[in-house]
Amino acid sequence: MEAPHSEPQQASSDLDAVAEAHTSWLKSVLGLGALEAKLWVASSAQLLALMCGVIFLLLTTWLLIIASSAALAWSYGFSLVGILLTATLVTFLSSLVLLYLVKRTLKNMDFTRTLDAIIPTDED
Repeated sequence: MEAPHSEPQQASSDLDAVAEAHTSWLKSVLGLGALEAKLWVASSAQLLALMCGVIFLLLTTWLLIIASSAALAWSYGFSLVGILLTATLVTFLSSLVLLYLVKRTLKNMDFTRTLDAIIPTDED
């Protein structure tokens, strides 16, 4: 005959095993999320540093192009007000294009790979 306490001990050990398996799974899922976040932050910091250099060079180039165009237009007799208005309009339109590119880039920055690794969809 079995001891009367063996069945509750078996259920308790099964519950402990399930809890341990779920705890292990949760740790691995959180570890995956933390690893991807760490990689994302490191890559973002590097990208930010590189983009600061690129922005400085592009801004300097853009200002030189506008100044050269203004000087050329001035030498051909265009009015100063017309030159400044044209430069302002071109700069404003360029900022709208850059704003569109920023919004598109931010839209593409998501964590779908992590979500797909944790909870795969039926389509995969």
